[in-house]
Amino acid sequence: MLRATLLLLTLATVLPALADKPKVWIYTDTSDKTIPGGNSEGTLNDPDDISAMAGYLLMASEFDTLGIVVASTHRGEHRGTPDQSEWAERYFGGAYRHDLPALNREIGGYPENIRFQESCIKPTAERFDPKKDYRSLKDYDTVQALLDAVEGQSDAVNVLCWGSLTEPAIAVSHCLATDRRDLLGKMRFIAHWTDSPHHQGSPEKPEDVANCREDAAACRYMKQRAKAGDIVYHECGAIGQHGIVSGSPKGREYFDRFRTSRLGTVFVEGKYVHNCVDHSDAATYWTLLGGWGVNLNDIRPDGSNPPEVELANEAKFEGSSRRIHDELLRRSRAASAD
Repeated sequence: MLRATLLLLTLATVLPALADKPKVWIYTDTSDKTIPGGNSEGTLNDPDDISAMAGYLLMASEFDTLGIVVASTHRGEHRGTPDQSEWAERYFGGAYRHDLPALNREIGGYPENIRFQESCIKPTAERFDPKKDYRSLKDYDTVQALLDAVEGQSDAVNVLCWGSLTEPAIAVSHCLATDRRDLLGKMRFIAHWTDSPHHQGSPEKPEDVANCREDAAACRYMKQRAKAGDIVYHECGAIGQHGIVSGSPKGREYFDRFRTSRLGTVFVEGKYVHNCVDHSDAATYWTLLGGWGVNLNDIRPDGSNPPEVELANEAKFEGSSRRIHDELLRRSRAASAD
């Protein structure tokens, strides 16, 4: 145990420092919410990721976005659905391109283009198998794309995990099997709610949460590799839901102010429940910015999420939630400036 801890501390120490703009790769299960499904929203995938993505795009001037993989899900119902990268290009990309001129005029620093790719596991509904040999990535183009993006970087790449851990687990397994620890050493995995001792899960079974049950083998594998010191894995737990979202302003009077811009409208209409916007996965990227309640160094790098740490980080995000939402609103208004 001591050896694993020392290995992890060494990895965290030698991992490249954050650049001026954190480099980001996103894996999200988000998809077109007009595709009917059996969840409480009547959609195939929880549309909270839609709101989180709109918020990310409003904040995109603060990040170096290397890639975004959508529909990273193994729900069988998705196999025959249309190409979700085309949907994302229209839905998110269209709103972003519409608002881009005003955002760059009023704020500046927004990239001209942000790329969306459909996940390689969406058409196959494949789940990670720890016994499988992933040396070849010929069937996993969006895993290969991540590693290609990491290959030439001198700064850390922050891999944000908003749902299934199947693709990150395949990437880690491949790197270990092919002795590419140099690539693992350039990545930080930052996961939303794949563990919680307080919400859905319990102190006895913190992994009993939806994002971990969804692909339990991948979740278990990533936590094991983090505990062993092979990877850096920051587990946010439920601090997005029970910090940023719970602490947010409430009511249509506030959130209707976002509707002056295309991205602001997508943010509000993604998932509006309980009198506010649910964009809980956003915790993964607000931790990268500093000064918004929770910083990445407040979350352990070994995949663990002790009860006292989760509660402390919930409180920090809850206390900063109004400022976070006001910043998003400021940018949404800038996006519609004449």
